[in-house]
Formats: sequence, C-alpha cells, structure tokens
Amino acid sequence: MDCNLCPRACGVDRQERRGYCRSYDTMSIGLVSRHMWEEPPISGERGSGTIFFSGCNLGCVYCQNYSLSRGDIGREVTPAGLADIFRMLDDSGVHNINLVTASHYIGGLMRALDIYRPRLPLVFNCGGYESLSQVRALADIVDIWLPDFKYGDAALAERLSNAPDYPLIAREAIKLMRSYRPHDRYDGKIMTSGMIVRHMALPNHIDNSVAALDIIKDAVGSDTVISLMSQYYPCGEASKYPDISRSLKPLEYKLALSHASKLGFGDVFVQELSSADGEYTPDFNGYLGERGV
Repeated sequence: MDCNLCPRACGVDRQERRGYCRSYDTMSIGLVSRHMWEEPPISGERGSGTIFFSGCNLGCVYCQNYSLSRGDIGREVTPAGLADIFRMLDDSGVHNINLVTASHYIGGLMRALDIYRPRLPLVFNCGGYESLSQVRALADIVDIWLPDFKYGDAALAERLSNAPDYPLIAREAIKLMRSYRPHDRYDGKIMTSGMIVRHMALPNHIDNSVAALDIIKDAVGSDTVISLMSQYYPCGEASKYPDISRSLKPLEYKLALSHASKLGFGDVFVQELSSADGEYTPDFNGYLGERGV
C-alpha cells in the first residue's frame, strides 16, 4: 500500500522498500530504556520509559540521533512484541511510557495498543512534522504531547530538513494537539496530561528561534510549557554546513530566552550550555530488554 501517513506523502509501498522515513512498514526499535534526561515533569526521579523507534520523516542533517533516524540501527518488533514492552515498562517503576519518533509506525502502534493499553501516561515525543490525520488518530491515546517546533524559518527548514512547509505543518499539528490536551495536569511534580513544546536553538540562527517562538505563542498560547534547548552540537552531516558546525554561544541562547520572556512564556525549561555534549545521546544498540529499567 502506498504510504501517505506523514506530510511528505511519499507514496512508497513500505512492504517493498523504505519510505522517505527510511523505514519499512514493520516497526524497528533502537533502544528501550529508563531515560533520566527529559524535562523534569517527564523524567522525575524514576525516569521516563523511552522507546526509541528507528527512522524519521524529517531527516535533519544535524540529527543528534543520526544513526537511529536514518533507520540503520534497530531490531524489528511486532505489535505483540511492542505490547510486551509496554507491560514491562508499566511494571518497571518509570513515570510514563515515552514513544520517541513513532509517527511512521502508527499502524503497528495502534495494533499494539489494542493488545495492551498501558496503565502509565503515554507520551508522544515527535519532531512536530505530523499530519493532522495522525494527530486525530492518537487523540484518545496520548496523554502528554511532547513535540518539537524546530523551525520558524521556512528556508532554513528546507535547507536543513528538506521541509519548507515545516512551519505551517508543525503550527497546525501543535495547535490540534493542544486542543486535545488543553490543560496540564500533574501528580505532584510529574505531568500526567498536557503538553510541552520543545525548541532547540541553532547556532547562527537565533532569528529562526525568534520566529519559531512567535508561531508557538500564536498557535498554543504563552501559557503552554516550552522547553528551550541549548544542547545542540554538530552531529550527522553538520560539518558540511559551516553555519551549524559549532555549538551554541551563550549570547545566542540568552537572546532566545529573552524573546521567550518578551512573549510572556511563564513556564520555560532551560538548559546549561554544558548539555551540548554527546554524553547525553543514548547508545542505540537495538537492545529490547530491561536496559537501565
């Protein structure tokens, strides 16, 4: 069947060959782990039960999970196998189950959820480049939306992610996500339902951050929690792009934070610049077990 799941609508028969997402129609997972480095309301003290899926519909040239997003790492898992992983994470003591870049496997994901619906809150951790039909399909399943909003600059989105329509697509996607979870709810300090929108500032492109923050406010309001990340460091093919071949400078990050404050965002997660280090990138080895769980 021709694949039109994501906004790219590449039309590839993923039973026969990889789509733009670099994935076949069978699910592939690079790592299941207790992840301690998400935002505090997600990781808490016991960690987030992350499931890192192989492949991605964006393919950013600077991706910090480059080997995984290119679909070159991972082990195939059936819907029944994924349901078993849900059960394992439910019993592991983590705060939630965190689906990382799962959009291109929505069919298998839904079948797994038909087999077993987790007791823990389900986090949908994505690149923001989502079709509205996918968001609607997930509306009754996702408890916490955790999308990126990478670009306010369409030209930059085209050059670095081959997605000139990213600002428009992502704006409508996060707006719809927020409509399904309009209120943030917590159990103590841990989010159980709601939304956090992430934006990672890129070196030499704070104008992109300014534009992205403007769109986020317009789409979901300044009362939405945002995570303004400084963790960028050159990965993947970034060395081929001189403007993004270095880490972020303190002044650049300060300017992005200043604009978020100017827009009235009152709940902003910030990072130390020391977070721009490969130490925080997981080791994707295809392990489907209780690694650190």
